[in-house]
Amino acid sequence: MGWRTLHIANPARLSLRHNSLVLDNGEEHTIPLSDLSSVVIESRQCTLTSPLIDALAQSGASLFVCDDKHIPSSVLLPFHAHSRQAGVARAQAIWSEPFKKRCWQKIIHAKVTNQAELLKKRDHKTSQFLLGLRVHITSGDSGNVEAQAAREYWSALFENFARHVNENDIRNSALNYGYAIVRGMVARAVVGVGFLPAFGLHHSSELNAFNLADDLIEPFRPFVDAIVRELLDEDGDELPLQLNMRYKTRLLDLITMPCRFGDIETTLPYACELAAESLLRATNAKDPSLIETVSFV
Repeated sequence: MGWRTLHIANPARLSLRHNSLVLDNGEEHTIPLSDLSSVVIESRQCTLTSPLIDALAQSGASLFVCDDKHIPSSVLLPFHAHSRQAGVARAQAIWSEPFKKRCWQKIIHAKVTNQAELLKKRDHKTSQFLLGLRVHITSGDSGNVEAQAAREYWSALFENFARHVNENDIRNSALNYGYAIVRGMVARAVVGVGFLPAFGLHHSSELNAFNLADDLIEPFRPFVDAIVRELLDEDGDELPLQLNMRYKTRLLDLITMPCRFGDIETTLPYACELAAESLLRATNAKDPSLIETVSFV
């Protein structure tokens, strides 16, 4: 896995030559595939050759494509990425309800912990309230502590803010952009260990091909929130009316953002892989306690 992110915002043609990506936008630029961590296609006038798409999948680089609102709407996932995919899928298919509920309990516990940690970094007293809520998170989060924490969290992190109410709010636009990037990383990770992303632990929509990714992403969301809050702080009262290149560039830093996973310091993409691997270990052992989660450095 490489370290560079290529963001295509203007018309261009992308092709493959000698195991390198060739970008032609009037001038020709060559980037070794081994250097690339991700490619984000935002321009609606960009073409890619099929050999390049295949090579990106084989190299492990993420390929994101944006919609007409410039939000990532899809990610390239390798087919049969795991040598024992059928065996992993069979184990996934027989997850018991108690197993799934206990896994969801651990995921929400980690999410609320990270929300509290972000508020603590900002010296906000609500962090202690969130930490106290964690003892009430039961199997399957039957008491919906996640929602209770969310109400306090969003009120503390942003003033006069309602998530999912006004999509034109720069805060919602920025959060959606960042979440889409992380969702793609999580989706690649779960496919990479052999899981079928459509079958989740808690999310179960028949219209959602990434239910499992939407489960495992939850503890990662506060990392997006942290970047958006920093951007808003820098802008003060002069918030942009729409998502600009500065916001997008900073949010793409999620691909190299440091974090902690267990006892090691790593980056978010690798933490996504470790989270998927821990779920696989828990699945094989039928032991939800084996699930590990991401945290702030």
